[in-house]
Amino acid sequence: MASTPMKIRSLQRKLYLTSKQKGAYRFYSLYDKTYRMDLLREAYRRSKANGGAPGVDGMTFADVERQGVETFLSRISDELRTRVYKPQPIRRVLIPKGNGKFRPLGISIIRDRVVQTVCKMVAEPIFEPHLHPDSYGYRPKRRAQQAVQEIDRALKEGYCHVYDADLSGYFDSIPHQPLMAKIESRISDKKFLSLLRKFLTTPVRIEHESGKATYTGSDCGCPQGNCLSPLFANIYLNDFCRQIATKTPCRIITYADDFVILHKRRFTKRQVGWFAARLESEGLRINQEKTRVVDMSRPKSGFDFLGFSFKRVKGFYRRSHFVKIQPSKKSQAKLKGEIGNIVKHRTSLTLEQLIARVNPILRGWRNYFQAAGYPRQVFFQIDWYVVGRFYRWSKKRSQRGSKLLTQDAWKKLRYEGLIFLQPCGRTPVKGIR
Repeated sequence: MASTPMKIRSLQRKLYLTSKQKGAYRFYSLYDKTYRMDLLREAYRRSKANGGAPGVDGMTFADVERQGVETFLSRISDELRTRVYKPQPIRRVLIPKGNGKFRPLGISIIRDRVVQTVCKMVAEPIFEPHLHPDSYGYRPKRRAQQAVQEIDRALKEGYCHVYDADLSGYFDSIPHQPLMAKIESRISDKKFLSLLRKFLTTPVRIEHESGKATYTGSDCGCPQGNCLSPLFANIYLNDFCRQIATKTPCRIITYADDFVILHKRRFTKRQVGWFAARLESEGLRINQEKTRVVDMSRPKSGFDFLGFSFKRVKGFYRRSHFVKIQPSKKSQAKLKGEIGNIVKHRTSLTLEQLIARVNPILRGWRNYFQAAGYPRQVFFQIDWYVVGRFYRWSKKRSQRGSKLLTQDAWKKLRYEGLIFLQPCGRTPVKGIR
């Protein structure tokens, strides 16, 4: 991946240091950065690297390349300079969740994605120094595994009482006015603020089964999938995190809308009520069905966070216990479902094609979960499941029963290039990875 140009990094560094050294400083000259061609080129490069489906206009990155990237970006720059730029409606897409429900995602057109990325590149260094240090969601040089490791460290330090909270539709319930008030505490450029407000109030296009489309607008919410939504989410929840850290003896560790509060003593009803009241004052609501308090000092107690499972289990020594961190059962079931949908009995794909589709999924799963906890046992179980799927697939290849993987299935699959989560010996000559 190409690195950010030095001139842009210098600008971001200057904004970051000024914001950090002058805590109450409000930036007044930012809008002129939005139509700089070097920033637009970098924003386009990042947007293209992220990929994504087309917006309401149906334009893809291939279409932009055909008409000319420089022409495309010059037109955006002129619209921003003359202040005639207006975002297009956001296309809503429903992504199925594991519980049978759907998560709404908002897909902007490529032009709007580029401008949003420029705004994020300019605004993020201003707010970054003031975000809570235990906030890990969508921040530079931070990732989910660091949040998991920090929870593990806190549990070892004695913060064994965990308030595992879940916010109901966080991204869809962020009120615009309070959010803009928090942004205006650091930025005073009216033109830049007006541009951010346009993105917040952009209507969402909802396509119905009948083929008709309706447009909806609201005074709250920033669509998930929007380039600016992660930054808005971090800014809005930051005050609550600061209050937990300064007004209580608890620790809070967050990743976007997911957070846990840890305490060395048992939570009282008054404390739990205070958490809910503070969030309600911000216009947010806790999902009582998914929120619970866990005492991690008790054997077999546990909770899930960011796809990881934290569970207190028996140690190797007598009467000893430790918190075991490994992929949660929900994450395992989701992975098995994806593999099962690819390697199924009735498919026209060859072995090489199946492996080519399965490998990216396994590689991403391994890279995510191997960075924290003790995933070895789960990795072995997943490897057995994958080999079993390929074995059953090979047996159903013909009516007589194929003998392709009846003997040494592990070795043959490894020879063909299948990725295994847990290392199992030297890779044969033909092995790709």
